[in-house]
Amino acid sequence: MNKKLLLAGIAGILSLATACKKDDPTPSPNPPSGLTIDGVASTLEFYQLDTAHLSVAGVAKDAAAKAVWAVNGAKAAEGATFDFTTAHPGKYEITLTVDGKSAKHTYTVAPRFSEGAFLLNEGNFGNETGSLTYIHPTKKLVIDQAYFHINGTKLGNVCQDLAFGNDQIYIISQNGPKNGGEGLLTIARSNSLEKVKVYNDEALAQQWPTHIAVLRDQIYLRTDRNGIYRGTADGGFVSIPGTSKAKKLRMAQIGERLFALTSDSKVLMIQGSQVVRELDLSPAKPSGIAVSHDGKLWVSTTSPNAILKVDPTPDNFVALDTHVLDKSISSGFSASSAFFAHGDKLYFTGQSSVIYCHDFATNKTSQVIDVKTIDGVGTSANMYYNSLGVDPATGELYYAAFEDFNTYNKKNVTMVLKADGTKLLLKEKVNSFPAGFFFIPNAANRTGANR
Repeated sequence: MNKKLLLAGIAGILSLATACKKDDPTPSPNPPSGLTIDGVASTLEFYQLDTAHLSVAGVAKDAAAKAVWAVNGAKAAEGATFDFTTAHPGKYEITLTVDGKSAKHTYTVAPRFSEGAFLLNEGNFGNETGSLTYIHPTKKLVIDQAYFHINGTKLGNVCQDLAFGNDQIYIISQNGPKNGGEGLLTIARSNSLEKVKVYNDEALAQQWPTHIAVLRDQIYLRTDRNGIYRGTADGGFVSIPGTSKAKKLRMAQIGERLFALTSDSKVLMIQGSQVVRELDLSPAKPSGIAVSHDGKLWVSTTSPNAILKVDPTPDNFVALDTHVLDKSISSGFSASSAFFAHGDKLYFTGQSSVIYCHDFATNKTSQVIDVKTIDGVGTSANMYYNSLGVDPATGELYYAAFEDFNTYNKKNVTMVLKADGTKLLLKEKVNSFPAGFFFIPNAANRTGANR
């Protein structure tokens, strides 16, 4: 436990008072002496990176100054006060000793990242690595560099995409262990961010992977140079024939089938190690894909600007309905997607600071808000760069942007809005070339979908 590192990184962010109430994990009682540990809340379970502010009670001040604090039997501090924090879930016995007397309390530290969202950041190509920002709008909580705070190591250089599966998160970067990054593919426990494995493969890195999907134990990587590869966490990646034109955009998953867009206007249906169906959208150009709330596929296009609803079954792989829009639904240079959905409402920006909503049920498009008009934003939202996300469960809108390529690390803003554009949360200086938002699935839905 690197206590100094954690306290330096999150000082002032969290305290035991902000922890959430759980099922009464009552600490072990103090032994029958005058010595007690003050600051203990007997009905609170707290989370990774929270801080319990503890102090000596029941003895004279001069004796308290000589107190010794231990965590699970190892000496941690001396003096009348002790700030206990940890990056890892588990049971922790805090022992206080003064002049031969002792008092104990046992804390249960719970995984923090079971709900909310992650903002994955590429980081500057030249001198940074990727990073992960954790956002919980209900708790008004933002933790920058969350992965680093938990593990003490940095993600790979130029992080591109993230997938959930097998109660884990899988993060792909392009340049792997450069600028102090740790690897091409990082796998961590999804609820705690504790590192599970880092995979490096120089030959695979030279294919420039950009997107990832996880189906059971199979990992699919879209690359710039040779289409989509299939392998596992142990390697063995092999290119899938017929995928060489896969676009640099997120993929979608339904059951055992993976769907990807191509530069020659096709939607590919992939199962196992082969393309089993193709849907030709010519002359339209696909710009985004996502799973709909009723198990179909949303697909956006340009030329014309449109939203399609597609049947994803192998026997009827066709567009069921098409809505032509009067607004741009281009993905531009964005590598995430041109749109994001909540129910029948699809949100997009056309690479601008204005968020639009197309209601597929009524076939109407409306402007939600220009984020530059929100108090505290100003020029910090000049640059759209994989900036939009929509929580598929709540419909809350997420937006992250920066002023320009020169001031990205000084003037940037990350925000959460209600579906009508009302501000819920705004934080400055917690993004660095956003790669996109990723919403933590609840336990019932952790089946491997790339969300």
